[in-house]
Amino acid sequence: MSREEIVAKLVEFAAMSFKKDASGINENTNISEELGVASSQRVAMTASIEDEFEVMIPVARFGKFETIGDLADYIEEEM
Repeated sequence: MSREEIVAKLVEFAAMSFKKDASGINENTNISEELGVASSQRVAMTASIEDEFEVMIPVARFGKFETIGDLADYIEEEM
């Protein structure tokens, strides 16, 4: 899977989990500042990512990713 495909999936998951318009989310979107910090939304996004990419993301680690791109980098490394 290419990086662009990973980012596209992450944008989709972020839009669903945080109830945001996907057109306003991209690789440079700051997760905490632009999407939110609600733990239930982060858990929902983490579950979608883990199911789709077959990687594990500890909940505490998810909070350390600043942008969608940072999250994509992690997924690429783990795949």
